[in-house]
Amino acid sequence: MNVSFSNNKLVVKNFLGEKYPRELKIDPRVDVKVEGDYIKISSPDIELAGQTAANMELLTRITNRDRRIFQDGLYITKKPTKEL
Repeated sequence: MNVSFSNNKLVVKNFLGEKYPRELKIDPRVDVKVEGDYIKISSPDIELAGQTAANMELLTRITNRDRRIFQDGLYITKKPTKEL
């Protein structure tokens, strides 16, 4: 699986051997950085950043397969803490 980000568009290629890439438009107010195996999302609006992360996770949702075996995909591993 290859993930790239350019021109406010996230592209996931070769997800579970698929021929066609999956694409997701990203709001211009959200900053996305792909660093190796990690994707960092930042935005002044925390709700917008959270929704973008959720949309990325839904982009690679696995159906009709056992998720314990097919573990490819994008998953949220760390959520920011809100400082008061």
